[in-house]
Amino acid sequence: MDETILLVDDDAALLEVTSIVLASEGYRVVTAEDGVEALRILGREGLDLVVLDIMLPRMSGFEVLKKMREHSDVPVILLTAKSQSVDKVVGLELGADDYITKPFDTKELLARIKAILRRFGRDGRGREGLLKLGPLELDPNGYTVTRLGKTLDLTPTEFKILALLMRRPGQAFTRAQISEAVSTGSHYLASRYIDVHISRLRSKVERDPSHPEIVQTVPSVGYRAARPL
Repeated sequence: MDETILLVDDDAALLEVTSIVLASEGYRVVTAEDGVEALRILGREGLDLVVLDIMLPRMSGFEVLKKMREHSDVPVILLTAKSQSVDKVVGLELGADDYITKPFDTKELLARIKAILRRFGRDGRGREGLLKLGPLELDPNGYTVTRLGKTLDLTPTEFKILALLMRRPGQAFTRAQISEAVSTGSHYLASRYIDVHISRLRSKVERDPSHPEIVQTVPSVGYRAARPL
């Protein structure tokens, strides 16, 4: 096991204890005590997972997560206060993959970490493995998508939308969330155009685009990838 985990918390004692537990399980652990330091580490390390506290000095965990999601899809577990249920909702909307309330049992944290690493198929140093859903296989590193072994010709925007949905099967995304996730730099994709890209994407990945099985519509919300059977 050589997965690298970043722990971000301003509680030095918690960092020390949690680092020891994770290291004993074979993980490589790096730590940060504030959000600015966390972003610096993210920029230079090949990370497989981030455990991120919300209440941080200099920059909140929410701010860190938002900046991370501008250029990184590394899985994130948020550490939230037990009484602040709204933090969990906001964190998930910003792109967190899971959360755990403080104080937490290290055994529970370990279980969450292992489950996420299995789900995302991390293959060391932050490289993602193949994402599979039904007849589709998406290679985030090779930037390719195949259906039943046949390579599909997707545009960059279609690829980004499909990758976003396949990374979190079953999770509904609004058009605005999809737009924000696939927009880069000066190229901003207005959310009203998402339906057009989804229609074109379905024409390439679905067996019957008029009855989509993979890229599903969530009424009054947006879209999601089907859950694996």
